[in-house]
Amino acid sequence: MLKVAMPKGRLLPRSEAAVAALTDTAPGVPLHARYLRMPDIPDLVAEGLVDVGITGEEWLVESAADVVRVAPLCWYHVRICALCGPGGIPRGRKVRVVSEYQRIAGTFAAARWGDASTQRTVRGSVEHYLPDLADVAIECVETGESMRRRGLVAVETLFEADVWLICSREAAKDAGTAALLGRWAQVIANKDGTDPLPHKPALVSAKGVLHTTLEGR
Repeated sequence: MLKVAMPKGRLLPRSEAAVAALTDTAPGVPLHARYLRMPDIPDLVAEGLVDVGITGEEWLVESAADVVRVAPLCWYHVRICALCGPGGIPRGRKVRVVSEYQRIAGTFAAARWGDASTQRTVRGSVEHYLPDLADVAIECVETGESMRRRGLVAVETLFEADVWLICSREAAKDAGTAALLGRWAQVIANKDGTDPLPHKPALVSAKGVLHTTLEGR
């Protein structure tokens, strides 16, 4: 049984298509796929509760999960940035940092300001805390349109993030599984900026769990 954790939300259509592609890549392999929040996937894979997962690199960094990175999939490319209001970062008082990435924001703030900063961990669109409720937001930026619309400025890019196919250390030890994941990654990777996986009908709802056996079509 290959246990797979796939991202839901805006990536759900790609996830559903990727699971469908796995039926062609691995005929006869039993599969149990779940559709979950990306932030939860790295730890589940690291703990061996699932064998394989797909998640954003920002959540790999945030979780510091001990997993094996199989291949980047290029399902999106984003930047993790430090944002501030048009007036810049205030001086003369503690810098108020807000982010949904507790570890990433904490490491960044400690390196820049040491004890001269405070940190608030929130959920959702943290840019709305600027500039009155916070001074700096550590946020995921894709096109930058929302940031510019609010008059915010990206003062630093911490790192760029891709979407990764990952697996547990135990799964990586199995030569057959490792080879299968390599083949699957080649099929589902977005190599040229176009969608490599035309959307297929959903196998289950976003809240559901797929229990099936992979068979040749």
